[in-house]
Amino acid sequence: MTTVAVFNKRYPVPRKVSAYGDKNLTYTFSGNTLPTKPLLPILVRILKEANKFLKDGSFNYILINRYKDGQDKIGSHRDNETDMDPNSSIVTFSFGAERTMIFKRSNFNSVKIPLKNGRVF
Repeated sequence: MTTVAVFNKRYPVPRKVSAYGDKNLTYTFSGNTLPTKPLLPILVRILKEANKFLKDGSFNYILINRYKDGQDKIGSHRDNETDMDPNSSIVTFSFGAERTMIFKRSNFNSVKIPLKNGRVF
């Protein structure tokens, strides 16, 4: 089971995580490194859709988080892993039950965005 480190304690990850993309890419979060699996045809189609949102460059990586129910979630975090380009864009595709993405920043009100099935953000 994958775990995450929070303030030097390890906790189980409440979701299933898979990574797909170009060979030799990895994604590291909280002490876990996910090597990429080869892109499946449906994921190639999703990357092509995601690339429509970019002015320059192209996406070459898909991270899939599967949440089994409304109790599974990801806590507050920053997408600032060292193996990510800090200037890269992130596109979210939501499939299945609606979930709310919450953005928080010091000295600002939180922003809540409901992600319905099939929504792209």
